[in-house]
Amino acid sequence: MMNQHREEDALRGQAVKNQKAIWDKTLEMRFLLQKAFSTSNKLPQEPIKTSFCNHDKEIEQAYEDLLDSSKQTLGSMMELQEALLESNQATKDANENPSASNGEDDEWLGVQRLQKRITTFRDTEIDKWQRKIQVTTGAAALKGKLNAFNQNISGQVAGYMRDPSRIINRMYLSKTTVGVFGEVF
Repeated sequence: MMNQHREEDALRGQAVKNQKAIWDKTLEMRFLLQKAFSTSNKLPQEPIKTSFCNHDKEIEQAYEDLLDSSKQTLGSMMELQEALLESNQATKDANENPSASNGEDDEWLGVQRLQKRITTFRDTEIDKWQRKIQVTTGAAALKGKLNAFNQNISGQVAGYMRDPSRIINRMYLSKTTVGVFGEVF
């Protein structure tokens, strides 16, 4: 009996270590990609991009290389997410709805498919941890007084996502603060 508890504790400890390592590497990757994302906002936009590409074939090739490497990076990230999903029994049986492919938006269709697979599991786990935190912090006592405590986190996020234009508008950076190459303000 005691050995069984030790083995279970050891397995749990190893799982926590693995989760922490994955989280640390994911966070590190996010930091490394931030500079690339920020710099990509400065790239020329249409029609200036086309005029640059038409003027110099090296620039056109550089854009094609950038697009190819971006697709490879996205593919690698999707493979990692797929592997993590496959290793998690709770998400393994999630129903997949393969979509028809039109060739141009294959990457986005793949991202949407992966997100659909994880949604139920993610919402369940987030709501479970929110309830645990409410109980340990005493926030459950305030539940009747504040609207945010009357809803699960997943419900709040779903509410925001019903009107994505509001969130999208808040995410846009002003062109003057970004400094898009080729545009004068």
